[in-house]
Amino acid sequence: MKSKSFLVFGLGMLCSAFGTVQAQTDFPKEQKPWSVRMAESEMVRNPESWMLDFQPALKWDYCHGLELGAMLDVYDRYGDAKFFDYALAYADTMVNADGTVKKYKVEEYSLDRINSGKFLFRIYEQTKDPKYKKALDLIRTQFDGQPRNDDGGFWHKKVYPHQMWLDGIYMGVPYLAEYAYRNNEPQAYQEVIKQIQLAKKHTYDPATGLLRHACDVSKTEKWADKQTGQSQHTWGRALGWYAMALVDVLDFIPKHEPGRDSVLVILNDIAKALKKYQSPEGLWYQVMDRSGDEGNYLESSCSTMFVYSLFKAVRKGYIPVSYFNVARKGYEGILNHFIKVDENGLVSITRACAVAGLGGKNYRSGDYNYYINETIRDNDPKAVGPFILASLEWEGLPKEQRRFAEPRSLVVAQDGSGDFTTLADALESARAFMDFDVKIYVKKGVYHEKLVVPSWLQHIEIIGEDVNETVITNAHHANMNKMGTFRTYTVKVEGNYITFRNLTIENNAPRLGQAVALHTEGDCLRFFNCRFLGNQDTVYTGTEGTRLYFENCYIEGTTDFIFGPSTAWFEGCTIHSKANSYVTAASTPQYIAYGYVFHKCKLTADAGIDKVYLGRPWRPYASTVFMNCGLGKHILPAGWHNWNNKANEQTARYAEYGNTGEGAGVSGRVAWARQLTAKEAEGITMSKVFAMSSDWNPCE
Repeated sequence: MKSKSFLVFGLGMLCSAFGTVQAQTDFPKEQKPWSVRMAESEMVRNPESWMLDFQPALKWDYCHGLELGAMLDVYDRYGDAKFFDYALAYADTMVNADGTVKKYKVEEYSLDRINSGKFLFRIYEQTKDPKYKKALDLIRTQFDGQPRNDDGGFWHKKVYPHQMWLDGIYMGVPYLAEYAYRNNEPQAYQEVIKQIQLAKKHTYDPATGLLRHACDVSKTEKWADKQTGQSQHTWGRALGWYAMALVDVLDFIPKHEPGRDSVLVILNDIAKALKKYQSPEGLWYQVMDRSGDEGNYLESSCSTMFVYSLFKAVRKGYIPVSYFNVARKGYEGILNHFIKVDENGLVSITRACAVAGLGGKNYRSGDYNYYINETIRDNDPKAVGPFILASLEWEGLPKEQRRFAEPRSLVVAQDGSGDFTTLADALESARAFMDFDVKIYVKKGVYHEKLVVPSWLQHIEIIGEDVNETVITNAHHANMNKMGTFRTYTVKVEGNYITFRNLTIENNAPRLGQAVALHTEGDCLRFFNCRFLGNQDTVYTGTEGTRLYFENCYIEGTTDFIFGPSTAWFEGCTIHSKANSYVTAASTPQYIAYGYVFHKCKLTADAGIDKVYLGRPWRPYASTVFMNCGLGKHILPAGWHNWNNKANEQTARYAEYGNTGEGAGVSGRVAWARQLTAKEAEGITMSKVFAMSSDWNPCE
């Protein structure tokens, strides 16, 4: 063993049943929420914020407004200033001192350019830089001159006369609603409501209950139906834009504003349609009115937009709470089918339609083949931004709601009869299920692997078919290639809330030095009916402040074969010595009350082994307790060793209570180890031992 800072545990009761451990709202840095991880990944892919949306040069683009607004929401939730600074950098680059905006021309009258500026409201709120207020006012003037149809509906762009697109509602009216709210312009609320109503009127398809992508009110465009003016299909993202617009404008329209109820009615109708058209995977198709047809595909941008809209609408009371399950199923589907994590932890979202429109110079027909053949790409901002927003909604839920109904199951089998032939591949696959409970069933076999359960995984359960015949093994030891103790592990567990059942973890290296079988760094780890086989340093509990629970396990070794700083409870375990040496070497920090607690355990030894100590202190404040255990005759009368350091006798916290067997006699015990009273022993409970930064009961 080498010097390293760690912790140890206390004592408890037998667990015969256990349940799901809930996700936590406060996160350690190695388990950042999806919203944070996606935002950080985008900053890696796009070191300068103007680069978002695959831009080679400066552009005033609605994608920037969408994604930077989402990053500001991450900043608001979690307080990391880098997200604000990233958005500010784009604002500072694009907005001139006089309030004019690079690459923005009011006279083009494109609603797309308005959404680009929506994030400036919060930039101005934080900085009070007058140039941002001037820019906000400038963008507001576009509405005054925006071309309209005879009924008052905005043209999507000046170059698209008489056309109302669902996209345009999101691009324009949430900005107008927020501007009205922040600048005491209440008359603008009626304009916002009217635009929403007109878009519904012109695009609604009574046959499907969906809204078509767009409508040419003049009915002259080739893509427009000659009777209705509507485009041919419901494009998923167009409806997604519209749904997001509704839930966002309702943040600003006063509750008693005439016509606000009509927005709620439309939103409820959309929610009903989304439930109807949701796929079994929880997602939505690129062309919604042709869901499931040949060539159609589940698309990530519309799916993330719908999930965000539904979550928010339920939270704000705009739609019935029953739609929460629709949103949750959708979020589950997104994580399952669209989210990928690379070997560096970089998060990507896949399967997004790059762009789709109608008409234009490179004419877009709007027929079915057009939509399903547009480019599909990863990390499109139109999927990234809504994914961040949907994740923030999820992360804001009470922890009891932040779980999915059914755990995911994977099977590992060496003969190819399962999903994977190695545990490493199964764990790699489980990355997509991070908010799910994942069960990995491992069939009988000897798996020669050096396995790491990474820090970004949690709520994983690995279950062997047979404890004696399901073996994970490795043969690394400290003297191989100057490896050192801490890299010799067979299994290293970095993630939190990980459970192992019914399998063997072995380091079968010869007795040539330290050779770790199990190395733990995660918190709230559980091991039921497992075997840990090795020699020196078999089980390394490697991180202070973490909690481990072992029940009905077999642990063998020669020297210090249970060691480290964690807090660990061993319930009904067999602790087997293979040499005359030491069982434990705790390194409990001074500030941690409990280190190792052995309760109702049985200490055994190989034949001829008769000089074994219960423990020696790897660090001065080592804490180890044996309670109600059966101690074999191999345990020396002295019981404990000071590691040849007299000073350790003043600090080490070693104690026993109620032990039986030939090695349990106390008359010869060292004077500096304690025999607990019945009252003291009663006070050592599992809840007390595991009460650290949060409560944890491994039996629940």
